[in-house]
Amino acid sequence: MLRLIFQIIVTGACALLFGFAFNTFLIPHKLASGGVTGIAFFIHHFIHINTGWIILIINIPLFVLGLKYLGKRFILLTIYAVVVLSLSMKFIPVHPISHDILLSSIIGGALYGIAVGILIRFGGSTGGTDIISLTLSKKKNMQVGFLNTCMNLLVVGISGVIFGWNITLYTIIAIYVAGRAVDMVYTTQNKLTLTIVTEKYEELCEALIHLHVRGVTITDAEGAYTHKPKKVLTTVITKFELSETKHTIRGIDPNAFVNITQTLEVMGRFRR
Repeated sequence: MLRLIFQIIVTGACALLFGFAFNTFLIPHKLASGGVTGIAFFIHHFIHINTGWIILIINIPLFVLGLKYLGKRFILLTIYAVVVLSLSMKFIPVHPISHDILLSSIIGGALYGIAVGILIRFGGSTGGTDIISLTLSKKKNMQVGFLNTCMNLLVVGISGVIFGWNITLYTIIAIYVAGRAVDMVYTTQNKLTLTIVTEKYEELCEALIHLHVRGVTITDAEGAYTHKPKKVLTTVITKFELSETKHTIRGIDPNAFVNITQTLEVMGRFRR
């Protein structure tokens, strides 16, 4: 319960930071971001509906899609984040803190990226591109990074047509800084390998298989100091599953030793 409350508080704070970055640094200078948020900004430019409400409307069908493929907890936290984001963008005044467009693109992109990175770290997201990319990667075996890049290129192209290529160059800076900020807060890799040393291997193995519906490899081991027999569990997960996986491990065996490493590539059958 305490973990859930903490997740709710952090998710709400990150959504507020996201809205603040957009309304005070990016939107006043007509700087878009990647994905659905950038598309919502373009719609706002023509019909003058609050960008936050447009983001919420676009995400509603995506929530239904993601619920089937990405898990209930992930989608519920994402829905909460998008609702708080929409409300924050409605009530935070659209007013520039700085009139320097270069400085605004850098600071705005950094704040936006930090907010997204923390959200992902705590098991949620801001919806939009994340839901589309993860769902397509599971159904069509497409790379998430490639899909995100395509969405960002689409936003950059539309921005150039609507606002001119001079402003679009600053948009590219904002998107790049945001991406680097996400990497600093979270991880650049889509897949992670977990090596778990535990004495409660049966309960933990069953829980991991039920949680991700993926294989877990069990290896015999012995503690060098205690000489007690133990088991080493090895499994591969996606970065979006890390928070819930760590919570599951702590709940079953708080004394388990867990090594988390970035995985460059997985060959063979892997349920995305």
